Amino acid sequence: MDPENRLDRLFSPNSVAIVGASANLESISGRPLKLLKRYGFGGTVYPVNPKYESISGFRCYPSLESLPEVPDVVLVGVRASLVPSVIEDCARLGVKHAVIFSSGFAESAGIEAQEEIVRIAKSGGVRILGPNCQGLVNLAKGIPLSFSASLDTDRRPNGHVAYVSQSGAFGFASFAMAADAGAGFRYVVTTGNQADLDVIEIARHLAEDPEVNLLLLYLEGVSSGGRFLDLLRFTRSRNLPVAILKVGKSAVAKEAAKSHTAALTGDEKVWEAVFRQYGVLTLGDSEDVTDVARIFGVSRRAKGNRVGILSTSGGAGIIAADACDSVGLSVPPLEVELRGQIERFIPPFGSSMNPVDMTAQVINDPQGFRNLLALMEESPQIDMILVVLSMITGDSGKRMAEDLISAFESGSKPLVCCWLIDDEHGRSFRELLNSSRVPLFSSPRRAASSLARLFQWEMRPDLPPVEPVPGAKPLLDGFPADLTEAEAKELLASYGVPITRERLCGSLAESLTAAEEIGYPVALKVMSPDIPHKTEAGIVALRVRDEEELRNTYGRILEKAVKAKPGVRIKGVLVQEMVSGGQECIVGVRRDPLFGPVLAVGLGGIFVEVLQDVALRLAPVDRGTVLKMLEELKGLPLLRGARGNPPRDIEALASLVEAISRMALSEPDLLELDVNPVMVLEEGRGAVAVDALVVRKPK
Repeated sequence: MDPENRLDRLFSPNSVAIVGASANLESISGRPLKLLKRYGFGGTVYPVNPKYESISGFRCYPSLESLPEVPDVVLVGVRASLVPSVIEDCARLGVKHAVIFSSGFAESAGIEAQEEIVRIAKSGGVRILGPNCQGLVNLAKGIPLSFSASLDTDRRPNGHVAYVSQSGAFGFASFAMAADAGAGFRYVVTTGNQADLDVIEIARHLAEDPEVNLLLLYLEGVSSGGRFLDLLRFTRSRNLPVAILKVGKSAVAKEAAKSHTAALTGDEKVWEAVFRQYGVLTLGDSEDVTDVARIFGVSRRAKGNRVGILSTSGGAGIIAADACDSVGLSVPPLEVELRGQIERFIPPFGSSMNPVDMTAQVINDPQGFRNLLALMEESPQIDMILVVLSMITGDSGKRMAEDLISAFESGSKPLVCCWLIDDEHGRSFRELLNSSRVPLFSSPRRAASSLARLFQWEMRPDLPPVEPVPGAKPLLDGFPADLTEAEAKELLASYGVPITRERLCGSLAESLTAAEEIGYPVALKVMSPDIPHKTEAGIVALRVRDEEELRNTYGRILEKAVKAKPGVRIKGVLVQEMVSGGQECIVGVRRDPLFGPVLAVGLGGIFVEVLQDVALRLAPVDRGTVLKMLEELKGLPLLRGARGNPPRDIEALASLVEAISRMALSEPDLLELDVNPVMVLEEGRGAVAVDALVVRKPK
């Protein structure tokens, strides 16, 4: 990439101008100067404000044009009405980066004003962060380009987490809370309205830094699903975990997100499917931000899900074991030899089971706790270590904290501590552990959840194949604007999807002949592009047993079709085989505005209507992915053969879904597809599409 097009100078400038700089160093336009001075920024700082000759020891300039050089970054803290003229100056002078703190743009009623500053910036090659943002900090180099009060401290938690947040206030507040709890950050960036630079572009740049161990995002929405997926593919190529706090799930939250950053939040079920498919770690609130930053901020990774628990309290150890079990971690019984070694360092009334109850008496042996940690580290039976300490205080607490730090620094397995103690007695121990980056938690639940996220990352699925470019002309072009069921299934069959034996008939005589050839019983369905929901209109007859019943039924369903809608177009009656002995499933496609075709697979009937038991993925999917989707379904036992029923042909269902996935990618005009039901027959007998509805873009 051309260095001129990169963001290096935004994160590592040699010179910074602050337009609207204030002598009140506690104000929004004064604090950036205070922070740059406090952090010892090694470059040149240019306050710009015609009101002052100097601010806080810095010479103050009346305008950007009066500066002795073109600054690498311009921080803009003036009122919204003055921002366009500042950006004009930046564009004219050749400034490459502007960080706009000012609000009053697309997050409120200023959409046109925001569009104006973007137009001006583009004309001069200026990249904009914001407006309505709190800027950024490069903690690795001590460069704060922000007014956030969270940075106004001498505690600088330099580490390996890159945090990009669309919300300035939440981003820096949650960063401060995580840093206070011992998490180490390399970058924190807030993007605000994202008039130009957005979360995706910033994250992509930071993900290139080999010192970043975790990419953490607060996300309200993205403008391009494709670019977002490209980011996830790049981070995977770097083996870089991505954790995302995605907001805007409720109707109220979605409206708030629109007014806050004018962001498109998208359908939450689709987002959940994307995160599952691409192995993203999902977060729920600021506590999760803290916990994931602590556990992934260090380079330790899990090789399995077996947890060894050391506890000074039997009850707390059991709570920890339950917490591990609830998030899919294993607390395995220890082998006899290891238990014998453990018993050398615990009192007779302790327990060498897992969890190991060291009891509070472990403090009486200065070497005991250290040796127990070593046994867990060396044991091939254990993948991760969870230490639960209770009210261990004084010199004993200090010694145990030091032993934990020593074990953490010398070991290779993930090691976390849950110390159950009040602030008065435990503050010094917490500060000691936090300063050494030992992941420290206030509850066994949070400790277990964090270890589970480590294991979840190791068990991430393979990435889906890159979307292929269809080689042939889309087949949907040859179909009418509104497809009937018969035409929808004809389209499916063109892509290799098995469909029922059927024939579209234009008369009673044709229907009788078709029924004889197909074999009774049959189904009769009136085909009309004007009546997509046939059952509700009463124009479907199932299990027609013989010629006499067909004659009686034929005219009746046609009459109902005519009455259902004035001027209805009727293309004929579909005579279709009755498929019995299978498990009803549903396979669907919906074209998401952000991510394109989304596949849905579930069991039919009550499972989809009441329980919403459906698994989603983006197309394309391969057979292995389909099988994983089916494993997510509550109704999977019915496919596997529950209560003495024969197992169904799951492999055939997977092949059918694969074919529909190819179709979804090959047909850009396909908006929705509902194949319901798909009858999955006994193992070895296949799966067949019984009914289908296609909604396409208007011709």
